[in-house]
Amino acid sequence: MRKWCVVFLAAWGAAVWGAAVPAAERMLAALPSQATGTFVQRKILADVEVTITSSGTFSFVKDKSFEWKTLKPLPSTFTATPESYTVTANGKTSTRALADLKMSAGLRSLVKGDLSALGEVFDVTEAEGRLTLVPKTRELREFVKRATLEGADVPSRFTLDYATGDRLEIDLVQNR
Repeated sequence: MRKWCVVFLAAWGAAVWGAAVPAAERMLAALPSQATGTFVQRKILADVEVTITSSGTFSFVKDKSFEWKTLKPLPSTFTATPESYTVTANGKTSTRALADLKMSAGLRSLVKGDLSALGEVFDVTEAEGRLTLVPKTRELREFVKRATLEGADVPSRFTLDYATGDRLEIDLVQNR
């Protein structure tokens, strides 16, 4: 599962990733040069007890880009490169420097495949097919409580628990 962690942790709009340095080095060595697949995503809004479901595709090309394309219910695309990210929605496109994102260091490391710095900001535990990441820094803890990846060799579910009480659940199917 660790070899696919890098591909899927950016899926929710660049929210969270990380690994202890030795684990990150093993992950980087096993990282595929590219991956594609589909997703079903559920955002549970705690304050209003509403669940928003969306679906689409993702693609990852090491050292080049990560793309998260929502097809339903509202088409949109999030694309990240080592230098910038682009969001396309409602017929409008906006491109910004990757450094503008709260989680820019993690996303830049993901796209470039450079995981060695991620252990500086996340504590990582692994048990029984589940990888759990908990932010070390106060800035990140104000945004997210934890992220988990579940699955055997390839993660099939990613869950993000936000500090606000909201929750994001993503079911992943990788193309073979």
